[in-house]
Amino acid sequence: MLWAGVLATGLIAGCLHIQEAVPLQLEQESGTSPTREPAPQDRASIWPQRWSKSEDVRGAIIPMEGTLRDWVGVRLGEDHYLRSVPEDASDAAAAARVARMETGYQYVLEGPGAFVFRKADRSLKGRPTSSTPDAMFRFVSGRPMGKTNGVEVVMIERTWFAYYDAAKAGERRGLIVMVPGLFGVPEPVNDRFVELCVQDGWAVLRMLSHPSRFTERTRFPIDIADMGASAQRIADELGQRAAEVAYAAQAGVRHVHKIRPQIEDEPHVLIGMSGGAMAGPTGANFLMVNEESNYAGWVQAINLDWGVPFDRLADGDKHLADLSNAYMERAPLDAYHLAALVRGKPVLVLQASADKAVPSRFGDQLWERLGQPERWKFAAGHELLFLTLNNFTPSILKWLDEHVGAESAPAADGAGE
Repeated sequence: MLWAGVLATGLIAGCLHIQEAVPLQLEQESGTSPTREPAPQDRASIWPQRWSKSEDVRGAIIPMEGTLRDWVGVRLGEDHYLRSVPEDASDAAAAARVARMETGYQYVLEGPGAFVFRKADRSLKGRPTSSTPDAMFRFVSGRPMGKTNGVEVVMIERTWFAYYDAAKAGERRGLIVMVPGLFGVPEPVNDRFVELCVQDGWAVLRMLSHPSRFTERTRFPIDIADMGASAQRIADELGQRAAEVAYAAQAGVRHVHKIRPQIEDEPHVLIGMSGGAMAGPTGANFLMVNEESNYAGWVQAINLDWGVPFDRLADGDKHLADLSNAYMERAPLDAYHLAALVRGKPVLVLQASADKAVPSRFGDQLWERLGQPERWKFAAGHELLFLTLNNFTPSILKWLDEHVGAESAPAADGAGE
């Protein structure tokens, strides 16, 4: 199994420059009980724990009925806390079975800012789409939060997937794992991107959006007198969010291997777009990407509380720089540090030089950390990415043909279950 990657921060038909590869007190705003005992942070591993008895299995896969038009993505509002319905209870029970704990636990569902999918009904209309996946499923995990009055408490998190078989009956190039932008938008462009990949002979595992808590609104009080502790809380939470993307993608790929066994030995490609590329990754220093992004005020997933408005904070820029440095020292799952793991694999970076959503300078920094792989750089901003992405998809697929070395493989492996 060969992995390759395509990372996109911004893309537009315009002035294009191609660079060849160079050889080598955290508050959850969810009404938690004051008697809760905090879960210990395992510093022995950079990968945070999940509610499981096995280090290799971090959650459960739940098959889903219907197709894309039967499911609707919903972002929870400022005061919106999910109330459990039978489907939620079933998801929690599936996660509990992975942890081998059938009873004696409490689960906490997603809160303000989270993004979840609900079954379409009369009050919640699905979107019109001709995209028809061959399978849909979700990954459910539990984040241990310690105990309340002696009862174990876990935060349930979910990630939704759609899987598409390659269109060509007698051949398949491999598997593309696609991680979209935040909230999975714009869906019609993503639909077409998947369609072009499928027509070119690729099977596609499409993450419909980031894990549900990736954009959950969280406030981080900053103590200037103890910047290290403040940075540690941020690093821990952002590490949790980055890890969940990896856990979900890994579980999704393993499920595809189960239902299409021959794919396991074929090339695998990770394609990230915008926020999906940030988790892929695409920008070094996730904290500062958030602080400088022109989307930060809209998304509001990470809120630094300095005690006063930042523009009234004396020496604010210096304090922010100090916080950033302290964060980078404590964030092993930040793209800046993980980039070294990608070196040696075929990587293509698509970058907009005037990007303000994922500020371009952080893309430059990561490109250096990646070992200066091939980069297509466009004199444009982030927002036009999706307007022209489909025009460039054939070029991306051609690059994959040239660099991944995918050979046709029999696709008649049938369903595994």
